Amino acid sequence: MSPAGQLTSVRTVGALLPADVLGRVAAGDQDLGGLRSADYHLGAGETPREAANRAWAYLLSVWPSFREALAALHAGDPAVRLTRERWLLLLFRELGYGRLQTTPAGGLNAGEKSYPVSHEWGPLPIHLLGWGVDLDRRTKGVPGAAERAPHAMVQELCNRSEDHLWAVVSNGQVLRLLRDSTSLSTVSFVEFDLEAIFDGELFADFVVLFLLLHQSRVEVPEGGAPADCWLERWRSSAIAQGTRAMALLRDGVQRAIEHLGTGFLRAPANTALRDGLADGSLALADMHQGLLRLVYRLLFLFVAEDRDALLDPDAAPVAKARYRDYYSTARLRRLALKRRGTAHTDLWRAQRLVIAKLGDEAGCPELGLPGIGGLFDDQGAEVFADADLPNDALLAAVRDLAVVRPAGQPQRLVDYKNLGAEELGSIYESLLELVPRHDPVHQTFALVTLAGNDRKTTGSYYTPSALIDLLLDETLDPLLDDTERAADPEATLLAMTVCDPACGSGHFLVAAARRIAERLAVVRSGESDPTPTHLRAALHDVVDRCIYGVDLNPLAAELAKVSLWLEAMQPGRPLSFLDAHVKVGNALLGTTPELIAAGIPDDAFVALGDDDKPTTTAWKRRNKVERDARAAAQDELDLFGDAPTPTVPPAPSTTAVPGARLADVHALARRYAAWQQSPELARERLLADAWCAAFVQHKRPGAPAITTGTLDAVRDGTIPAATAAAVHSHAVAHRFFHWHLEFPEVAGAGGFTAMVGNPPWETVQMSEKEFFAARAPEITTAANAAARKKAIARLAETDPTLLAAFDHAARDAAGQTQFIRASGRYPLCARGKINTYSIFAELFRSSIARDGRMGIITPTGLATDATTSAFFADTVATKRLAAFYDFENEARIFPGVHHAFRFAVTCLTGGRPVEHSRLSFLTRHVRDAVTTRFALAPEEILLLNPNTGTLPMFRTRRDAEITLGIYRRHPVLVNDATPANPWGVSFRQGLFNMAADSGLFRTADQLEADGAEFDGWAYVRGGHRWLPLYEGKMLSHYDHRYSTYEGATQAQLNVGTLPRISDIVHDQPDREALGRYWVSEAEVLDAIDERWDRDWFLGWRDITGQEKWRTFVPSVLPRAAVGNKFPLTLGADPRLAPLLHVLQSTFAFDYVARQKLSGTGMTFFIVKQLACPTPASFAVPLLGVVGTALADWIRPRLLELTYTSYRIGSYATDVLGLPPGADPGPPFRWLPERREQLRVELDAAMFRLYGLARDEVEHVMDSFFVVRKYEERDHGEFRTKRLILAAYDAMAAAASAGTTYVTPLDPPPGQGPRHPAERHRDEQQH
Repeated sequence: MSPAGQLTSVRTVGALLPADVLGRVAAGDQDLGGLRSADYHLGAGETPREAANRAWAYLLSVWPSFREALAALHAGDPAVRLTRERWLLLLFRELGYGRLQTTPAGGLNAGEKSYPVSHEWGPLPIHLLGWGVDLDRRTKGVPGAAERAPHAMVQELCNRSEDHLWAVVSNGQVLRLLRDSTSLSTVSFVEFDLEAIFDGELFADFVVLFLLLHQSRVEVPEGGAPADCWLERWRSSAIAQGTRAMALLRDGVQRAIEHLGTGFLRAPANTALRDGLADGSLALADMHQGLLRLVYRLLFLFVAEDRDALLDPDAAPVAKARYRDYYSTARLRRLALKRRGTAHTDLWRAQRLVIAKLGDEAGCPELGLPGIGGLFDDQGAEVFADADLPNDALLAAVRDLAVVRPAGQPQRLVDYKNLGAEELGSIYESLLELVPRHDPVHQTFALVTLAGNDRKTTGSYYTPSALIDLLLDETLDPLLDDTERAADPEATLLAMTVCDPACGSGHFLVAAARRIAERLAVVRSGESDPTPTHLRAALHDVVDRCIYGVDLNPLAAELAKVSLWLEAMQPGRPLSFLDAHVKVGNALLGTTPELIAAGIPDDAFVALGDDDKPTTTAWKRRNKVERDARAAAQDELDLFGDAPTPTVPPAPSTTAVPGARLADVHALARRYAAWQQSPELARERLLADAWCAAFVQHKRPGAPAITTGTLDAVRDGTIPAATAAAVHSHAVAHRFFHWHLEFPEVAGAGGFTAMVGNPPWETVQMSEKEFFAARAPEITTAANAAARKKAIARLAETDPTLLAAFDHAARDAAGQTQFIRASGRYPLCARGKINTYSIFAELFRSSIARDGRMGIITPTGLATDATTSAFFADTVATKRLAAFYDFENEARIFPGVHHAFRFAVTCLTGGRPVEHSRLSFLTRHVRDAVTTRFALAPEEILLLNPNTGTLPMFRTRRDAEITLGIYRRHPVLVNDATPANPWGVSFRQGLFNMAADSGLFRTADQLEADGAEFDGWAYVRGGHRWLPLYEGKMLSHYDHRYSTYEGATQAQLNVGTLPRISDIVHDQPDREALGRYWVSEAEVLDAIDERWDRDWFLGWRDITGQEKWRTFVPSVLPRAAVGNKFPLTLGADPRLAPLLHVLQSTFAFDYVARQKLSGTGMTFFIVKQLACPTPASFAVPLLGVVGTALADWIRPRLLELTYTSYRIGSYATDVLGLPPGADPGPPFRWLPERREQLRVELDAAMFRLYGLARDEVEHVMDSFFVVRKYEERDHGEFRTKRLILAAYDAMAAAASAGTTYVTPLDPPPGQGPRHPAERHRDEQQH
């Protein structure tokens, strides 16, 4: 409940302080903290309330003389001096501030701007003005009010200053408490009506003022920050409790729907309702929608009443009182707290009357209710219009909505006055997780959670306000700034069109509407600080004209309208007609006039699911003939004139005139409905639907074929009824949405001014695991893909109904995928494994006007993945990238998303060039994006990723500078455009796919059961061998025996780790890592590229991450089976591979790789674009390192590091440059300290080869946070960094002296200790 309900002179505006804080302060709630005598600097025998009483007595005595002095002043005197000296300074003295100090000349500063605030106390600005000064308007000639409205001026100071969190402004009549509002979406403050308090002797209200504004409340503890004061602590604690309460409200909404549903079902008079569910004439989904609509209406009424915005301001006082006392939801909420209710239905009948009257054009003057329509319009499908509802069920539902009960705390009333789109969105997210269930025996209605629910299948993740604000800062604010330079700013603002094509509950739309309305109110009022009245009127007009939304879910579209209505409602005025701007449909599945004109592409005809292939082929052939014939006919027409183009009557205006009543809004709705049903528009819609339906139609003998000829039949009016019915069926099932038909006024303007949103992040292809998670968990948990497919096939015998449902869902998903891939609607992003976020990004970009902007929240992969590289390369090349802010989810910005997930805010222009893109990466908090950002030119981005045009991932500008320097000195490994490939490399995704090829994998138990024997590495039976399958986690730098499945615990396997092989075992050259699977040697040989003739492979771990100890992890391994998560590097000259192996193993190369990685996959396209010195660099001396070929210096070091096992002997032969089959000698001993020095020397040399200065080397090493953490734990220092820098310094010193580096190793590299020659001979013979 708002405190204003109990404290008549206290007004809370916005969400500065959660509503129950003032009540808890007034009640002296000790759980709030800070309310003891000592906290107020009082003596032990005096309570804060007694101190307030003492102050009250004194102030009450000076009040009359002050008022008399005011009365003696002439009219128009602002009374600044009198108000300060005779009243406000006395008030603040009694509040513990002593004699307030005036601010220095010019006031207080924030940045380069000064604010003429009159007084201050510590960190608290206190602006005191005169009785005759309006706080919300400029007052000429009054310092501190002449240039800006006082309230707005002080608010801006708080927003801009790091030192001032809270502030007070007062004119003696009222006193307002303000706070930095950058994180708040609307004007927010707490106002005390001093005149009412002291004229009316409202002591209880003064106590709250005393307790809330006492000096001790804003005092900063020694060594603390402004955020440590009691006011901020109260606010933070209350917000946290409010967040928990909102989570409980989500549960309350679910219970309320269940109570209402069960109440309706059990009411004796509702026979028709029960019969309808029983015979199927009423779908359970329709009942569910009806209940949701009823809850929306109740929530709307709660908010409207608590904001005093429901009743007609001109209504008679007696009518208003009648509504409040007998019909209001406020009364219902009070009753719900006092009684359980009975089986009578009078309370519901009263609410039903209110709902009906709010949708009636005449309203209900007897209750002061205007007709407002919108949510209360009767759309002809009211499920409960004539149903009864017992009082106990209604009160139970209202109780669920009105009260929350945090664990261990007293119940709290929900603050509906400040409920907004953010809270509604949170409720919406929870409702998406639920599906309805009806028990016909006990007549109960329930909502249950199922896997594959709407939230999962729509990929919904509710967006925090701070992230929306950042997106709008980059997307909408520059456009709003442009309107200020327009010839007619008001008309330009009202001509803006902002759309969210996956609008959910409307959070983005409400936030955008607020920003446009603020600018509009400024223009209209001529004041830089418009009044709330101006803002409300502007917001109503902006919502009416500028805001557009689309969502696949009708529940979401309805809730988006509710959010907009709540934001823009004005007392006595009808709700805006939003049906023309907020619509239901699949924003991704639609066509364009250009695509229709080209006919249906042949790629639409692909057999999906159980489609008949011969029929599909025949239709495809027929379609081609029809399309070619149409093209020929079009060419003939072009010889004599333009082909006729169909005409659609222009859409009627849906903007209500000022002062419109509900009848006027209904007239708009009727005109719009008539246009929607016009024959011309119906024909164009059928034409577009037919074009889309061709991609998803069922292609079977006897079915109506939808081909290019069908389009011609639609135009001619000769389409067969069966074909039209099939088109309509597909259109309804897939919710086709044709933007040029739904919003023709926007299409005519060249596109939207702005597209904003956070669309779903889901793959289009259906996941078998997700589908069966709740329906058949044993299929989801099958050992591998092969086993899962067998289990699905068995459903034909065990559960054919489930199999049919699966096949239907799979075909539906396949149809959508085929449309996205083959329609030509998304030429840049419809590649690879399609995710909806990338398709939405292309939709956003293609839907904005040239001077417009788009802002979208997606996974970071939009800017870094191969599947979106064409989109992003084009964006960069055309200079349309305005901003890109990348985030790690470590701070749980999205609570329901994994903490390691990366996402980003991307802003693009519609075509206006941007010379420098603003970027930030790896940010954890929204507020840090702006402070850490830097700029890159498009040319710099293309230098870093010439193949794809995708973005690097720099933590800092320093990383950008170092990396750009590297790329200016060295080419990428493979340049697809040139095409330059100095190393002659090609790549392969391992040899076997861990899912698709799992049927080839054999376990040790299986092989031993078949009689095969283990030789320590492979299994052998007769002349047949099975080679081990190497997985990425088994391999590491210079080590093909990094970890093993031997001794692996289930806990390790659950988290994807394996036991490390000890140094002792490493020093045994005949010991190898134990695999999990083995594959027939014949299969391995068949899988190997015929061009590769070596007995070893070089590759790297695909699964990685910037948060890991190393990012690029290459390794050599014996020729064996290799999983797809360890890609292989195949070279035209295998003798160069050892040099590339060394280069890729160094920190320098790893650092470059880190700048490119956004996800967990080190993919081909990333590796190809890593800066890499050419082989020619290794054929010449390296200054300070070696005076002969660098390769000759590297090879002995690499030999010692890798040749520690007999299995890798063939690689050692190539390292040494010996002929194939030559003996490289015995393997080297595994000596950790010697190996460490060998690696250090290679790292230092490669830093010099890359051309990095010493300070750059230090920065690079410091960027390996995890390596440093572990070494400081194990060695007490960052040992590797120290050793590399020591070697680097020695090489630099040698270069300065004109000599070369001398290793401290004895014996020198390549001559280190080896295993006994006798043992080597035995192994060779074996």
